[in-house]
Amino acid sequence: MTKINQWEEIKERFKDGLLLGNGASMAIHRGFGYAGLFEAAQEHQFITPEVASVFDAFGVNDFELVLRRLWQAKVVNQTLGIAAGRVEEAYAQVRTALIETVRHVHINHDDAVVHLKPIYTFMQGFKTVVSLNYDLIVYWAAMYSRDSIGSWFKDCFVGGTFADNWEPMREPYGAAAGATLFFYPHGNLALARALDDEEGKLTARGQDLLTRILKVWESGQAVPLFVCEGTSEYKVKSIRSSSYLQRVNREVLPNIGSSLVIYGWGLAEQEQHILAALSKSNCKRVAVSVYANNEEYMRRAEQTLRDIGIEEVVFFDSTSPGCWNNLTP
Repeated sequence: MTKINQWEEIKERFKDGLLLGNGASMAIHRGFGYAGLFEAAQEHQFITPEVASVFDAFGVNDFELVLRRLWQAKVVNQTLGIAAGRVEEAYAQVRTALIETVRHVHINHDDAVVHLKPIYTFMQGFKTVVSLNYDLIVYWAAMYSRDSIGSWFKDCFVGGTFADNWEPMREPYGAAAGATLFFYPHGNLALARALDDEEGKLTARGQDLLTRILKVWESGQAVPLFVCEGTSEYKVKSIRSSSYLQRVNREVLPNIGSSLVIYGWGLAEQEQHILAALSKSNCKRVAVSVYANNEEYMRRAEQTLRDIGIEEVVFFDSTSPGCWNNLTP
């Protein structure tokens, strides 16, 4: 039987990278348990026949892609003085479905706050954190930490724009005694594309951030920048459409460090591009979280990681004290 460690037993050997999958979000809120926002929208009946017909026309289930293309078409129509019609109507319908879905499935800040200190304490032990999740949990935890540890966490956005040279940000800043950089290889609710295709980060104070994001979408000032649907090949195409996503996948993942902790990620087939990027790194040791002694998952995870050149794979209990949102006694 494969050994499953407690986090405290192995943590000193794993301090470089942390990769968070959907299981990390589900540990905070079961509403994040959907395979994607389109599935959640269907479940909660925000996909009306009219909205479904728009997605069918594009042949995808990706809110981000459909909204972006409709938004671009809408802007062209406005520029050319073409009267509002089916494009504008479709854009409004899809946008409303996305807003209502996110509003329905996303945890609010007040309910999440009890988890934020354990989370930032855990993340603080790593040089780099990459989250594959669209939600605001990592962002909220990083902001929540500021009163206690200063500007320890940095997403490498300066004035709302991703820094051209982000590596120097690993140096501690101000009163912070260290630094952890965090990134989103698949984008995030907090990221957006503006009318000129400029990419940036939306900001607000704590609990107001989700409200601001939805208002920005509602106003038509910007569209979301995240990818949470489709095959690996489809996700790669979406990543190529974004400067930020390209840079994170090209610059950050291949430089994750010699050790990596995976928490709540299933190493699924639709995320082969993440494994391909990690295969270019010098990572040799990986610790993988396990829930409920899942032997089948452990066998598959170990083989998948060895196939990309990882020399040592160990497992730890995802509910053990001190990891993610689990309190240290």
